[in-house]
Amino acid sequence: MSFLEIFGYDIFAGLFSLVSDICAGIVILKLMPRGSRRKYAFCKVFLPLVYVVTLAFLMAFLYKGHLLRLTAVNIAASYMVLLGNAACISMLFGEAFQTCWGSVIFSGIAKEFSGVVCFSLLSDRPLDLSIPNEHMLYLFVNTLMSPALFLLFLFFLYKMKIGKVYCQWMEHKSSWGFGLICLSAYPLLYIGGAEFLMGWGMSRNGSLIFVYLIMFVMLALFNYMGLEEQQRKEFDAQQLILKQQNAYIRTLEGMQEEMRRFRHDYKNMMSGMYLKAKEGDLAEALEFIREMTEDFDSQIGGQIRQMSQLGNVYMTEIKGLLLTKISEMQKDQTTCELEVMNPFYGAEFKTTDLCRCLGILIDNAMDEVRGREDARVYIMISSQEDCTTFRVKNLLYHKVDVPEIWKQGYSTRGTNRGTGLASYKKTVDLYENVLPVTAVKDGYFIQELKIRKRNAG
Repeated sequence: MSFLEIFGYDIFAGLFSLVSDICAGIVILKLMPRGSRRKYAFCKVFLPLVYVVTLAFLMAFLYKGHLLRLTAVNIAASYMVLLGNAACISMLFGEAFQTCWGSVIFSGIAKEFSGVVCFSLLSDRPLDLSIPNEHMLYLFVNTLMSPALFLLFLFFLYKMKIGKVYCQWMEHKSSWGFGLICLSAYPLLYIGGAEFLMGWGMSRNGSLIFVYLIMFVMLALFNYMGLEEQQRKEFDAQQLILKQQNAYIRTLEGMQEEMRRFRHDYKNMMSGMYLKAKEGDLAEALEFIREMTEDFDSQIGGQIRQMSQLGNVYMTEIKGLLLTKISEMQKDQTTCELEVMNPFYGAEFKTTDLCRCLGILIDNAMDEVRGREDARVYIMISSQEDCTTFRVKNLLYHKVDVPEIWKQGYSTRGTNRGTGLASYKKTVDLYENVLPVTAVKDGYFIQELKIRKRNAG
């Protein structure tokens, strides 16, 4: 084969590899391209094309120089393709590189498995590309048979919901790091391991099957870990539902007790008001009615409003966080005014990161007003069509240097503090669609977290 023929084939192979990784990310792992400004759209198409052409030229050069026959070079070339594809997908989807690397590894194992199955069915030895018939067979497998089997394999994985388990496993940080390292070693197993076994006399197909058996045992293990994590989350969700029900029960019991008190005092109150009205003291009667109404509203009406607002939060993790914080504020005798404008089902923000960031904002507000007279924290969630806004507001009792609050260790409340907002800033900076807003207005410290939908604007 001439250099141009090899170069053309490698361009096709590179495009198929990149496109298949993108498809796997969308179909299996539910990654979606983020909306971006048009001036960056050209770069997101042009740079991957430059990458594919450069990679094809390098691969053609290595092939013509017979360097790909060296196991170390072959392994290095495989990792070069994986790294390049992961970088392109990270740029396209706007996701963290680690997430995209996990997606590429997942797709790469599926592609290699498809190729191994195809070649194992057609030949029990490596094909000799100098023989025309074997060369044609090689091209047929790589351009038609293997891609078709990969798409079929991807379809079955989608139907089996393996991607959901894989995503849950990726969120399980205690096992994800170690598991990702293990799965990232598949080029070493696939190329180096097979070469090692063939050197000990095992057939090519036998060595590849043995290597992939090891890989599927690893995948089965991590699949089990993902299912275990899913069961743990379901248990936590059930505990959250019980916690929510207990909160509702306590609230209802409190309202019932208040109603009993009002019922007990009702006749006396009405008698007093009747006498004042009969004596012509309408101003006193009206003041009496106002005080009675305010007392009722503060004791019962506030709890009813709070529970009705909390009922608009349908994301269990955030509802659990709010219940916990409201309970803490009640113990500190801090009033929480919660307003949820429109039902809130979720936002395009990783659940653990959203809980961490919102928890930090509420904790800071609670710390600032704790122990103060009429301590009060305002929490607002506004869920719009293209943007969700979280606002946490509290009265400010200390002088705040806004540019300094993001620095590690800065605090207005003493030493060994000031880590929360630094962590908050580091987290939100990972997302292109998240905008933090901080302001001091009319004596209030206001923190807003705006999360845009990725396909908006």
